[in-house]
Amino acid sequence: MTFEDIFEPIEVISHFRDGKLKPLRFKWNGRVYKIRQLNGHWVSHQGYNKQHHYSVISDSSDYFELLFDSSDFQWQVARVCLDG
Repeated sequence: MTFEDIFEPIEVISHFRDGKLKPLRFKWNGRVYKIRQLNGHWVSHQGYNKQHHYSVISDSSDYFELLFDSSDFQWQVARVCLDG
């Protein structure tokens, strides 16, 4: 698979429970994507700030990496799969 770096801001509807954040759907480029499957979650550090990464498959079978930055509480599409 080939991924393209995007790093564009998005709007996300997520669920927060027991200290865990789970994205449910997001809006990017005027389109709403429902998250069909969460493939993985990992944390990276940008200085003292945590960045939460989510590998997801949308309802249109597209692969995305979503990024939540805990320093400013903003979401981004970090990467998208070009040949999924």
